[in-house]
Amino acid sequence: MTTTHAEPPTSFAGLDVGADPWIPVTMVDGARADFGLRDLLINAHRIESLVVGAPPVECVLLRILYALGLRVSGFEEIDGVARYDLLEQGGFDVSEVEAYFARYAGRFGLFDPVRPWMQEPRLPSQMDIVVEEERRAGQVERKSSGVGKLAVTRASASSSAWFGAFHDGAPVPGVEAAGHLLTWLWYGQGGPQGSMRRTPGHTGRHASVGPLRGFVSYHPTGRTLFETIVLGVPDTELVDRERDVAPWEADELPDPDGELPMPAGPVSLLTARAQHALLLVPSVDRSAAEDVYIAWAWPSTLPPAMDPYLNWLEGKKGQQYPQRADVGRSLFRDVDGLLLHRKPGSKERRPLVMDAIHDVPAEVLDHVGVAAYGFEQGREKSGGEKGWYRAVTPAVLRLIRVEEAANAGRLAVARERAELCASRLVWAVDEVWKETAVPPGDPDKKEYASRSPLGEQALAAYWPLAEAEFWLLVEQRAWDRAVAVFGQLAVSLYDGLMREITDAQQPRTVRAVVRHRGKVASTLPKHSEAKTRDGEVA
Repeated sequence: MTTTHAEPPTSFAGLDVGADPWIPVTMVDGARADFGLRDLLINAHRIESLVVGAPPVECVLLRILYALGLRVSGFEEIDGVARYDLLEQGGFDVSEVEAYFARYAGRFGLFDPVRPWMQEPRLPSQMDIVVEEERRAGQVERKSSGVGKLAVTRASASSSAWFGAFHDGAPVPGVEAAGHLLTWLWYGQGGPQGSMRRTPGHTGRHASVGPLRGFVSYHPTGRTLFETIVLGVPDTELVDRERDVAPWEADELPDPDGELPMPAGPVSLLTARAQHALLLVPSVDRSAAEDVYIAWAWPSTLPPAMDPYLNWLEGKKGQQYPQRADVGRSLFRDVDGLLLHRKPGSKERRPLVMDAIHDVPAEVLDHVGVAAYGFEQGREKSGGEKGWYRAVTPAVLRLIRVEEAANAGRLAVARERAELCASRLVWAVDEVWKETAVPPGDPDKKEYASRSPLGEQALAAYWPLAEAEFWLLVEQRAWDRAVAVFGQLAVSLYDGLMREITDAQQPRTVRAVVRHRGKVASTLPKHSEAKTRDGEVA
């Protein structure tokens, strides 16, 4: 990797993501501020966390910050000793940060005409067409995608945009365009992307799906952004120092007709896995994007690589696959899977970053939680954007230490109890609905078997309350109270829902409610099974 670059920043570059303030944060003292990437690193020990409104963008920014943090740390790769030394240091060396951004001074302009940040400047020459028709011969027909397609986060079958108000054809301000760009590179849809991209070795319209599309990503969170960055740098082996570069560090643009690149170390793993190539077309004053080119980056899917922030599960046929994002799933239901080692022989793997930080000093690990960033999308086909989420646990990663294995196991038992109570609750509610929704004398219940708005209502009420109770149990380590806590919650919600639908003039409804209540009440401790008619524990 070369250490000097002669490309100075240009006034035509628009937003400089390295120097200009565009990323919102909360400071340790509670104040709000905006920083560019350079000043984020310089002030990381004074910053509590990022507060980017869109979780997919924040997730990608963390990955970029891990790579930058490693570059300015003085280490080429990180292990337990290096991580300990960095944490002891308490902040990044200002001179190292400034030297790094000076070295790549021409590489962080969002609209730079030569090397726009994280973009492919050759797309117009590879996609636009020179008209041969006699009247317009020689004119160039632009084959861009239109700025409306830049918002990958627009909900399918809806005119609303996840990033807020967005109108087709209206220029997108530079800060928003940067967020859309990062979202496309990591979460972009597969399939045809619009116009053909033509290179000497391949012509086509199809791109593979983005590397994080449809997945949930788990990241350790410290007391400051500095701790969060240091804890999040993966201990990926450095295979080839010259090839382990971020896109803005490379001396040459990637060769789409060359050999498909494999990660050569932590930096390329974190920043160079995009399957899409984009180019933002700036407005005249370069303050906004007024159009965009979107195409394939590689003619086929990049070779697989184990992402260190994904939770790896095992399918029925023994295949290994990353956990999918689910907007309706509470984070606490997955915490024990992040803390505990899998059974010997199992292909399930907790995120590799959790293995890397288990020996972090206790005075740090005692304050570390987990942030989950999910974007529920269809992976196999375009569209299907159901929603995104960011969820954060309390400081639970202290349980990852070997000496806390017993408590981590108890946490898993408490989670299982919460899920049991949820399943009993929704089963009972579904049965009541099925028995009372079917007209009397109608023997065919198939139409009603899978539809229960009451069941959905019960779960929507149950999981947030169960999560609050779960973290209270963890904080107090009151594992023996799990049965009573979740059982009483399920019974209370059942009784509340049933009071809403019970009609004294409909005896069959009352009978169904009473009959199925026992299924929910069976989750209570044995000594609590005597109950009054309205559900209060005797």
